[in-house]
Amino acid sequence: MSPLHFLLCLCLSSSAPHPPADRWIAQDKLRHFVSSFVVTSLSASAARAAGADPRSSAIIGAGVGVAAGAGKELRDLFAANADPSLKDLAWDLAGDGAGFALMRQVR
Repeated sequence: MSPLHFLLCLCLSSSAPHPPADRWIAQDKLRHFVSSFVVTSLSASAARAAGADPRSSAIIGAGVGVAAGAGKELRDLFAANADPSLKDLAWDLAGDGAGFALMRQVR
């Protein structure tokens, strides 16, 4: 085997797979946004159905949404093969904010 073949084999076999890049715009980020939006909206709707006023129900929904997103990232922080991401958390917060804004408009 020539030195060039040997070097090529080393380059191809010794590199561990790289984790996927954590981009700001990705399908995963859309899932974080939508999930947080839904959790916030449903939680606020449940609080409203339970008798809370519109402002309080929106705050309750936002609190539940933020807790769910932060909890998921904390779980990723301590899981063996998961990667926590501040970008995921930012998209969670954006979804929470959108859900909160929508629920503040409901009377």
